[in-house]
Amino acid sequence: MEILLALLLLCSILILVRVCTVAPIVITRRRVLVDTSILMDGRVLGVARTGLIGDYLLVLESTLKEMQMLADGNDTEKRTRARAGMETLKQLSDIDGMMVKIIPMPRNVKKVDDALLVVAKRRKALIMTNDFNLGQVAHAEGIKTINMNDLGQNLRVEHLPGEMVAINLTQKGSGPRQAVGYLDDGTMVVVDEAESMIGERAEVEVTRFFQTQAGRMMFARLKGRQNGRGGGREGRRNDGRGGRRN
Repeated sequence: MEILLALLLLCSILILVRVCTVAPIVITRRRVLVDTSILMDGRVLGVARTGLIGDYLLVLESTLKEMQMLADGNDTEKRTRARAGMETLKQLSDIDGMMVKIIPMPRNVKKVDDALLVVAKRRKALIMTNDFNLGQVAHAEGIKTINMNDLGQNLRVEHLPGEMVAINLTQKGSGPRQAVGYLDDGTMVVVDEAESMIGERAEVEVTRFFQTQAGRMMFARLKGRQNGRGGGREGRRNDGRGGRRN
């Protein structure tokens, strides 16, 4: 009986020793390396607040310098977006549970895209970018990527032709009398016959859209305007001419 009790005690001790010496569970922290295009994309802040990005957000020093250069540049649109990107970075650092870390450029690497690839490999991080070409190169080198345009495409509520959208018109378009604005997700909206309203917020009607590998571009016209006529200064001038008699 005493021998049996001794054996039971010995077994209990061996089990306890094994439990105590089991290797602890290692929790892998997700690292995400972002580029300039992502910081200037207002959608990243909303995604980060959901906790879907990861624990560590890595930013290259060269990315900050590039945004600073754009923020001080002469291009009004890029300057506005770059300044918004710098504010986005500040807000990202304030999110609970997320650590923003600034990474120096790797030695002997001059190009920013090359540096992103090198750092991603060294730190076993994935790259978040809107740059299609960078994403292709990263994929070829076995680096995981997140493209915000692809993510937005899968989650977006479609704007169908005929729907009304309110946007800020910020610059001239490439076509005559066109104005350009952007949706909150970065989608470019080209509005016909709206050049006179640049700098204003306008309600526009979606007419068509195109999907490309680099993202989506929408075309629209001012609310109530048909074929370039209707409300607005130009429409009133046309009406005035139509009322005159020769």
